[in-house]
Amino acid sequence: MMIGITFLGVGSAFTTQEYYQSNILITTANGKSLLLDCGSDIRFSIREIKSRKEYSDIVIDAVYISHCHSDHVGGLEFLAVTNYFSDRRGKLKLFAEENLLWSLWNETLKGLINCIQGKSMQIDDYFICNPLGDNSSFKWEGLSFTLVKMPHIAYDGGTKYSYGLLIGNSSTGKHTVFISTDTQFQPDTLSLLAPEVEVIFHDCETTPFKTGVHAHYEELLSLPVAIRNKMWLYHYNPDPAYDPVTDGFKGFVAKGQDFLFD
Repeated sequence: MMIGITFLGVGSAFTTQEYYQSNILITTANGKSLLLDCGSDIRFSIREIKSRKEYSDIVIDAVYISHCHSDHVGGLEFLAVTNYFSDRRGKLKLFAEENLLWSLWNETLKGLINCIQGKSMQIDDYFICNPLGDNSSFKWEGLSFTLVKMPHIAYDGGTKYSYGLLIGNSSTGKHTVFISTDTQFQPDTLSLLAPEVEVIFHDCETTPFKTGVHAHYEELLSLPVAIRNKMWLYHYNPDPAYDPVTDGFKGFVAKGQDFLFD
């Protein structure tokens, strides 16, 4: 089963049009498309990708949400309402960890789209919801997806997690790709996952200072070369002052870059 991965954007939350936010389109050979995260600039990045001939007829069939920050969910209002009033064949499938799915509606979307003219709305009016357990798996269009719970923000109330994805062929059970989504530096997790996959797409902070909520380039540079050789870096800050290829990484992903895996 073919896995197509296209980066609609590669930037951090506070990025520019040259990069867009890090939202990803996953496609299969039968033309189905799953959107991994849906940030606030999605209406622009989708329009831009559709300007390319090979994507001119692209239709999003499903959405996976990794966590509730605006560069990952800020475009869901647009997507939900646009799809609701369109003439397409039905609701979008929505995949997310079960507690995250509750927060997505009750703490993010409910105040925006809980009603339309003459009707009170619930999340099920817009999406076919698929709540997922911690580190569980789901299948979609011949692909398998396994959630990987990654710590993102620690605060006095606990830890906010982002759920990365292992992606592979559902018939063989073999994982091909790991996408970290947003995470602090987790060398032990990466050491366990790296032998299972061909490629790792990892978020990468490139600011002069370390915020502690993303893996910084200099932290990732401490990984063994065998892991770095599998890593493409994304979710970076504008105009990064690093040379990832020289440092043993595959490189910085470019906005609009395509990857294809068997």
